[in-house]
Amino acid sequence: MVKISGEPQSVDALLESYAVGPGPVVRANFVTTLDGHATGGDGRSGSINSAADKQVFDLLRALADVVVVGAGTIRAEGYGRLRTEDPAMLELRRKAGRSDHPVLAVVTASGDLPEKVLEPDPDAGDLLVLCASAVSAELTERLGDTAVIACGADTVEATVAVEELHARGLIHVLTEGGPHLLGAWLQAGVVDELCLTVRPIIAGGTGPRIVEAPSGSELLARFDLQHALAWEGDLMLRYVAGRV
Repeated sequence: MVKISGEPQSVDALLESYAVGPGPVVRANFVTTLDGHATGGDGRSGSINSAADKQVFDLLRALADVVVVGAGTIRAEGYGRLRTEDPAMLELRRKAGRSDHPVLAVVTASGDLPEKVLEPDPDAGDLLVLCASAVSAELTERLGDTAVIACGADTVEATVAVEELHARGLIHVLTEGGPHLLGAWLQAGVVDELCLTVRPIIAGGTGPRIVEAPSGSELLARFDLQHALAWEGDLMLRYVAGRV
């Protein structure tokens, strides 16, 4: 049954809608315009989000052990290491026995990492790098062997990446993109849920969608609607993986 609700009233109300069990789960969280754009004119998803989307965004991070993001999206969105600054989200993490801040896992096949995430921050979560074996030795020399995980020879294989994260106790995995990473993870069949905010705006132009398929591939992924929350024209949708 699909749950349709009005404006979220509290953290508890949202938690009821987005809660997951203790077992492993891989979630993807994205925002899109009515005409299918994943970014605004500046190339950033942050320019098309809203207060409602931010509330869900913060909650999903609070429920995650690790947030996985491609290096290109890290650069475009200006990511640093992750902090849980909202007291309600911090309390939620502590009650669940999680660390105060989620781990940031950066995906890179080339080894080219944004300098911002390399800056040590004692008040933020740890950094992991999911990389290709071809660049793992160089990255390990820079960052140490506990921060670098080789997940394939020349590419970062999604199934290997998820297995390695789970093996380190990072059970609840959240990916925030970008579109190429989501395309690869959908193709590999490792995404259990898609949390999608649809904004009531038209962007126009030729910006990216939430998914960019790997070259020459055909994505066959089906998701079943779990809930729809409506707030000030936005739709916050939660989908769970179904059968193709």
